[in-house]
Amino acid sequence: MRLKILQLAIVFLVLPLTTTAQDSKEALLQDLYGKSGLEEQIVQLPMVIQVGFDQVAATDDRLKAIPRIVIGEIRASIETVFAPENIKRAILGECREKLSIDDLKKVLAWLDSPLGRKFTQLEEAASTPEKYTEMQQFAQTLQKSPPLPERLEIIGRLDDAVKATETSVEVAMNTQLAITIAIVASLPKEQQPAYDNLAAVVEQTRPQIEGAMRAQTIVSLLYTYRNVTETELDQYIEFASSPTGKNYHDAAVSGLKKALLEGSYSWGETIADILTHATSKTEV
Repeated sequence: MRLKILQLAIVFLVLPLTTTAQDSKEALLQDLYGKSGLEEQIVQLPMVIQVGFDQVAATDDRLKAIPRIVIGEIRASIETVFAPENIKRAILGECREKLSIDDLKKVLAWLDSPLGRKFTQLEEAASTPEKYTEMQQFAQTLQKSPPLPERLEIIGRLDDAVKATETSVEVAMNTQLAITIAIVASLPKEQQPAYDNLAAVVEQTRPQIEGAMRAQTIVSLLYTYRNVTETELDQYIEFASSPTGKNYHDAAVSGLKKALLEGSYSWGETIADILTHATSKTEV
């Protein structure tokens, strides 16, 4: 009896500690997401996919044959399927699984440091739509006045450390997959290939996309950090290359990829529902 009471006492003592640890980790995860700049950057993704869809909808014969009001419904559904909160949930899920409380504290220590805050602010500022034209102009100036080899070398190392090109490639490929699914969803059901087959076809374009994305990413990094010293960049690379930094960036990229892939499949189902509803209304 005494042993059983002791066992119960241990359970009651351990449970609050476990709950407190879980609560603490959740608070750290939310803090990390807010301070990392991910929130401000992820909110742009639905717009990126909408722009891609607009371009295809204006040129693809199958989509051009669909009534404009239906195309409008499909376009509007992007904001729901690829809602920032869905992407946030996937990224935090990966961080929750792959980062320990100690990892989270180390990442937050970097983000809370003066240099960490500086980089986050620069990244947030450069990710706004208003800066896109300015970045294009910057790219043109690079053709006339290329950066020094030393600057290109350190920017290349930063790209590898923070997985900037890898992230851009995942966004580009999954946007392409989403648009492909949108086109396929407009076909008769018996002509539609499986989504997994479409993903395999899109995967074959990875080498070309990686080449294009790396060039664009290097220009973006040169622009974003144009006023940052090489000493500061080295410190950023040092953090990003540390075991904690690697785990953090791996988790973020993995979560983003997962969210976009799930979103692409979900969008295909949503489009099918929209088209079915539109057809039924026409028949009535």
